[in-house]
Amino acid sequence: MKFAKKKGYKICPRCGEKCLIGQERCNECNLIFSRLQYASNKAAKKKLRKFDNDFIVYTSTFPSDLKYWKLLLLTIFTGLFGGHYYYCGKYIKGGLMTASFIYTLFCTIFNQVIVEQIPGGESMYVLVGIATFSWIVSLCFLLCKKFKVPVIVDMPKSEVVE
Repeated sequence: MKFAKKKGYKICPRCGEKCLIGQERCNECNLIFSRLQYASNKAAKKKLRKFDNDFIVYTSTFPSDLKYWKLLLLTIFTGLFGGHYYYCGKYIKGGLMTASFIYTLFCTIFNQVIVEQIPGGESMYVLVGIATFSWIVSLCFLLCKKFKVPVIVDMPKSEVVE
């Protein structure tokens, strides 16, 4: 009795379409999978600083210029104020996390004064809970290898054909 082999699938990092393992390009967005070995996070960071998101792909496969263990340590030790987001190039999320951490410090230092002055001042701690929850979710995604990093697929100059 023969059993049929299960076909292996992979997810396209650009569009999320299911593709067969041996497939060369995505049917939906025409991303050539062999070019993912040339993915660069440094080039994506440069594009993100200029708010140019045209060729950026978010993938959970780490490129060679981004180290998993560094990202894990940054998430554990500086994750509450967004250090891991700055390392991988997600500057807006990093800025929001840093702002919420500064707000947390502000609320902690001036707690008594603010709560007495503002009616309903206890609701200020909602942002603290959101920031902590975001940090824990980032750590869980990283440990499950589902954390997405921005990359750009650059071809080396020697392989570009005009």
